[in-house]
Amino acid sequence: MTEEGAVGAVRSLIARAWYRTLEEYPTDDQENFFDAGGNSVLLVQIQRELTEALGVKIPLRGIHLAPSVEGLLKTISELAPSPSRPTSGQIDLYCLPYAGCSARMFDAWRNLLPGPMNLVPLELPGRGSRGAERAINNLPDLLQDLSRILGDRDGEFAIFGHCFGALVANELIRFRQSQGLSQPRHLIVSASPAPHLATPEEQTHDLPFDELRERLRLQGATPTELLENDELMELYAPTLRADYTIYDHYRFVGDGRLECPVLALYGEDDTTANRAGMEPWRDYTTGPFAIELVAGGHFFVQTAEETVVEKICRQLGVSR
Repeated sequence: MTEEGAVGAVRSLIARAWYRTLEEYPTDDQENFFDAGGNSVLLVQIQRELTEALGVKIPLRGIHLAPSVEGLLKTISELAPSPSRPTSGQIDLYCLPYAGCSARMFDAWRNLLPGPMNLVPLELPGRGSRGAERAINNLPDLLQDLSRILGDRDGEFAIFGHCFGALVANELIRFRQSQGLSQPRHLIVSASPAPHLATPEEQTHDLPFDELRERLRLQGATPTELLENDELMELYAPTLRADYTIYDHYRFVGDGRLECPVLALYGEDDTTANRAGMEPWRDYTTGPFAIELVAGGHFFVQTAEETVVEKICRQLGVSR
């Protein structure tokens, strides 16, 4: 790995430790941990997160005196000559949710994943810890945003995406290929027909307010408390419309194939993404391809979590 790549890998680890402590990523390398909401208790937590990620214990005083990504990079470089790789054997699992959903949907997986795997939900702007940001309604800008969060690193990571998230995951890997950035060990796609089949037949992003709400109700994944609260719906509608603008206008125009292995998961009762729709994902990679059935409908990712996690672990060669 180049020196620049090594620094990028450490920066990415610091950003994830920051996220796991404050539930939001640093806005830039100069943001002060305490100005972002940190306190003495959280100082201990980020120390623990950094120690686990880097295998190097940073003194609390060191974090306190240099409470930014930039400062931590300097402190870490002085403590260890080459803290450029994640802990040996660790695999980061980046997860992308379906349209309109927060990445907090994956929180329960933290208790299901084995020790060598580190869950990293990829929160899109406009929801969850990034709720104050404007949602992105075009794919190129979204890919730039997500790739910035990943940074450059040594490849010890995998990406999972459900439905809309699967399409974004595929495009994100392709974008990183075009930029010469590191690639994941595996891609796991869930409940999404292959990209050339994935553009929805019915558009959702421009539906009138009441029709949008009814469409979401029929899909069955949006919480009832959101659908039945006009004020909440009005607050959340721009984020929903942003995701569906990308989804509704999606057209796969890429050439070439991914190099990583691909696992495709589909729901037994899913009429949106059945086996016939998922099978052509095999043509999108030069690596090994596997396809597996999961009990449940389109949103089996929330009803069969243990099964999904087990299949992901087996794909990555990690024992539970």
